[in-house]
Amino acid sequence: MYRKILIIVLLFSLIFGDKVLSHFHNVASANSILEEVANVKFESIVDSSSAYLEGYDESNNYYGVYNYWQELNILSPSDVYLINVEDIVGGEEISPYYSRGYNRETIKVTPKDEITFTVNVSEEGLYELYLNYYLLEETLLRPTLTFKVNDIVQYNEMYNLEIPLKWEVDSEKLFDRFGDEITPDSSLFQEWSVFALSDPNYFFNEPLKFFLQAGENELSIIINEGYILLGDIEIGNLSSDIPSYSEYLSSLETSSKADSLLVIDAERYTYESKQNIRAKFQRNPGLTPYSYKNRVLNVVDQSSYRKSGDSITYIFEIAETGIYNLSLKYLQSENEDLSTSRRILIDGDILFEDLKNYDFPYSRNYRNETLHLDGEAFEFYFTAGTHSLTLTAVNEDVDDVYHQLVEVLSDINDLAREVNKITGGLTDRYRNYKLDVYIPNIVGELTRQRDEIIDSRNQLIEIYESDDMAIITELNIAIKYMNQFIEDPDEIPPYQSRYNVGDTSIYGRINIILPSLIDNPLQLDSIYIHGENIELPKPNVNIFIRSWEGIRAFVYSFFDPKYNDASITDEETVEIWVRNSRLYIEVMQRMIDEEFTSETGVKVQLSVMPDENKIVLANAAGTTPDAAMGLSVTRPFEFALRGIVTDLSEFDGFYDLSAEFNENSFIPFVYEGGIYSIPETQDVKLLFYRKDILEFLGVEPPETWEEVVSLIPVMQKYNYYFYTPLGGDNAFKTFGETTPFIYQYGGVLYNETGDKTIINEDGSYDAFEFMTDLFSVYNVPITTSRFFQKFRDGQVPLGIGDGNMYIQLKYAAPELAGQWGVMPIPGIETDKDETTCPGPLTGDRCIERWDPTYGTSSIIFSDSSKQDLAWEYFAWWFSKDVQSDFTYQLQSLLGDEFLYMTANIEAFKTSAWPSDSKYEVLEQWNWVRTTGRVPGDYLLERELSNAWNKVVNDGVNPRVAIDDAVIIINRELKRKLTEFGYYEDGVMVEPYIVPTYENIHLWLGGNDDEE
Repeated sequence: MYRKILIIVLLFSLIFGDKVLSHFHNVASANSILEEVANVKFESIVDSSSAYLEGYDESNNYYGVYNYWQELNILSPSDVYLINVEDIVGGEEISPYYSRGYNRETIKVTPKDEITFTVNVSEEGLYELYLNYYLLEETLLRPTLTFKVNDIVQYNEMYNLEIPLKWEVDSEKLFDRFGDEITPDSSLFQEWSVFALSDPNYFFNEPLKFFLQAGENELSIIINEGYILLGDIEIGNLSSDIPSYSEYLSSLETSSKADSLLVIDAERYTYESKQNIRAKFQRNPGLTPYSYKNRVLNVVDQSSYRKSGDSITYIFEIAETGIYNLSLKYLQSENEDLSTSRRILIDGDILFEDLKNYDFPYSRNYRNETLHLDGEAFEFYFTAGTHSLTLTAVNEDVDDVYHQLVEVLSDINDLAREVNKITGGLTDRYRNYKLDVYIPNIVGELTRQRDEIIDSRNQLIEIYESDDMAIITELNIAIKYMNQFIEDPDEIPPYQSRYNVGDTSIYGRINIILPSLIDNPLQLDSIYIHGENIELPKPNVNIFIRSWEGIRAFVYSFFDPKYNDASITDEETVEIWVRNSRLYIEVMQRMIDEEFTSETGVKVQLSVMPDENKIVLANAAGTTPDAAMGLSVTRPFEFALRGIVTDLSEFDGFYDLSAEFNENSFIPFVYEGGIYSIPETQDVKLLFYRKDILEFLGVEPPETWEEVVSLIPVMQKYNYYFYTPLGGDNAFKTFGETTPFIYQYGGVLYNETGDKTIINEDGSYDAFEFMTDLFSVYNVPITTSRFFQKFRDGQVPLGIGDGNMYIQLKYAAPELAGQWGVMPIPGIETDKDETTCPGPLTGDRCIERWDPTYGTSSIIFSDSSKQDLAWEYFAWWFSKDVQSDFTYQLQSLLGDEFLYMTANIEAFKTSAWPSDSKYEVLEQWNWVRTTGRVPGDYLLERELSNAWNKVVNDGVNPRVAIDDAVIIINRELKRKLTEFGYYEDGVMVEPYIVPTYENIHLWLGGNDDEE
C-alpha cells in the first residue's frame, strides 16, 4: 500500500514540480516503513525523468529527519527505561573489582566491538539515549560509535557519534632549551561520566532523538574507536528546558552586587576537549603576560580553537558571594566578517537560553566583550568557592541556512547530471538543446534553486546584521547567474563554468561559503569576572607603547642566546636538515630533547630545509649537514651514484631495524652493494567507493580489473564514472601511475643487467595495452580533476586515491559519514594458491594488487664526522615505539586530521591511524612493489608516459608507440651506464644488478649472514 501511495506522489510531483517527494523520503526515519521508503527512493533515482531529484536528501541527515518528525507531531514520551549491564549482549564482562569505581559489573568494548540490547516501550515516539561510560587509558584517538535501531541507521550522524574526551592540562610551565615557554602536556582525565548521544556537528544543543516503535526494539552500538567501560544505559527524554534570562534572574537567591575583579589568564585553562587546542605567544604588549625577550604563552590560539565542539574549561575561585558580570578579551580575525559562536556553561549548566549560542562579532583588534543582550549586561550569581566556566564552539545559529545551501548544492549537481545525460557532454553554445522539452520542469527547478539561494542570503543578512560581507557578494553573483539560466536553460551546457563547474560557478561559490559558516575561531587573552562598576583594563595599548616594545625586542635580538651561542652546533651536536613543515619539526625537536638527548646525551639540531636542491649546493660548497630527512624517494639513489651519502647497511643494528619495514620499500635506495636510505613515510593507494551509490546500482566494490571493466558500463548508464590516477589532470604519468599495471600483469621494466628495457614484451606490453584501453576503449575519463570533490558530489563514486584522499573524506566531508568505504586496489587474478601467492588471498583467490607506495626518506652524508651519532639517532627515531608515539604527538598538538603514515609497519599497527581503515592499509601494504633505480631510468618513466599519451590522446597504435619508446630508452640507458663505468667502448665491462622484488633479499639478508 505504501509503495502505491509513494509512486502516485512521485508522478504528482513530476507534473507539478513541487517537493512532495522529499517529505515521503523523510518519513523513512519516522516509522516502521523505513526500508520500504528507501527502496522506492532508489527506484525513483532510476527513473531518468526525475534524476535531478536524487543526491542530497534531507532524510539522510538529522536536521531533515528531525524537522520532519516535528511536522508529523511525533511525541517525545516521558517514560524512562533503564538497561542494566546484565541486559547487554556483547563486549567483555568486567568484574566490579576492575570496574574503576563503578562498584558493579561493567562491559569493556574496544574498536569493532558491537553490543546489543532490547527495550520494550509502551508508546512509540522520539527518545534519547544516555551512556554511563569510562574511557580507559588506551583511548588515544577520539572515541566514536555507530548506533542502530532495529538494525537501521535512521540518519547519517548515527554512523559517527563522538564520545566526549576530557584532557587535563598540566599546570606546570614547560620551557625549551632557549628559555621559551612551550605548550604544556595534557593527559586523559578519567572519570565515570554520563553522555547523551549528541549531534557531532553541533547544530543542536539538545541530545539527538531517535524513533522507537511501540513494543520491543533492538538497539545496537558498534565501537568505531576507543577503549571504554560501559555501565547502565538510560533511554528517555531526560533533557530539561533551559530557562529564559528573566526566569534565571527571578530564581537568584540574592541581589547583592559584587565590587571585585577576578582576572583569569585565558591560556591557563584546566581542561580541553582536544589536545591540539593550544596556547601560543603573540608579541603584543597589550596582552598578559608579555615579554620582549622570550616567548611566553599569552593567548588561546584561534587557529586551534575553532572547530565544531572545540571546548575549554576554566576552574576558578570566587572570594565573595554575589552578582557578577562576565567579560572576555578576545580577537576573531581569521573568518572575515563573520561572528563566532560559543555555548557557555557555568558549573556544567547552561544557565539561560541566551548562553546556548552566544555570538562574538568579527574583530581585527582585541576587544572586551561583556556578555549582554541589547546592551544590558547579563548578571551571574556566584557563591564563594570553586566554579567552572566552559566555552564550546557551536553552530546552532546557522543550522537552517547551512542545510538549505547544502540541499541547493545537491539539486544543482543532480540537475547538471541530468542535463549532461541529454547533451552527451556537448558544450556548443550555438546548439538548441531543447532542455525544456526533455526536462519539462527545468525552469521551475532553476527558479526554486534561485529562490532558495535568495532566502539563504536574507537569512545570513539577518544573522550577521550586515549585507556588506564577502559571502553575500558571492550569493548575489550566484543569483545573477541563476537568473540567466532561468531565462534560457539552454545556456547551461556551454556555460557550465557558471552553473556547476569550477570555483567561480554557482556551485563553486556556495561550496566555498559553507565551511566559513561553521568555522568558529576565537582567540582569548583574558576572562574577567567582575562587579558592574569595575573598569576593565583597556584591550589594546597605544602606538607609542607598541613602537617602544618593538624597538626593545629588535635590540635584544642581537644578544638573544637563541641566535647566538645557544644555537651554535658544536662537535657533539648532530645537525640534520628536514624537508617538512615547521610544525612537524617542532614536535620532532621536542621529542628528541625530552627523550633521545636526555637518555643518550647526544644533542640533535633540526633545521628546516625548504628545497632538496639546497643539498646539491651545500655539497658543492662543502657545507652539508650530518644527515637529512624528508627527502623524495628519488634523491638517495642520485646521491649514492655520486658518493655523497653513506651505506646505512654498514651500521650496527641496521638489519634489526629494517625487519620492521616491508623489505620492498628499500628497493629504490639500493645501489650496487649498499642501501643508502631509510624509508621515512609510506603512502598508500586504496579503492574508495560510495556505499549508497553502489547499493543503488546493485553492485559490490570490484576486487579485480576485470570486475572494474564490467562495472564501467553500468556506472556510465547513470552518468557515473570511475577514477584511476592515470586519468588525473597531470599529463606526465609517473611510475606511481604506470607500474602498478605492469607489476600486476607480471611484467618487469628492465633486463637483468639494466641496459635494456623490456616494457614491450610479455606481461609489460599486456599491461600497457590494458592501461590505454581503459581510456580509449572503456571510456574512463581521460582527465578527472579534483577526485575528492567529484567523489563527494557523487559524480565519481568509485576510484583509486591515496592517504590524503582518506584524510579529506574523514575530516572535510562529515555529511558522507557512513556512506563511503575503502579497500585494497583492484588487481589481476592469478591461479596461484595459498603457498605460491605472494600476498594474502582474497577469499580463495590470489589477486595480485602490486603498487609502489612512495613516501619520504632519510640519509646520512658520507663526509660527516658524526656518522655514528647520526645513525644512533636514526636507529632511535625510526624504531617502532618512537614512530608510533610520534603519530600521537602530532595529533595531540596539531589536530586529528594530522595523520602520519610511518613506513615502519610495526609502528603503523599501533599508530594513531584510525581503526576504520588501518586493516585495509596494512593489507594493501602487503603488495608494496617499488621500482629499482637504474642510471638513466628517468627517460623510461618519461617515454612510458609519452607512449601512453600518444595512444590515448593521438590514437597511435599501442605496439607502435611502445616500440618507438623502447628505442629511445635503450639508447639513454646505455649512455648513462657508460658514464658511470659499466660500459666501455660499447661493451659491458661490469653488469649492473637491478634491485627487484625477487632479489631484494640479497641486500637485506644481513641477519641470515650473521647467523
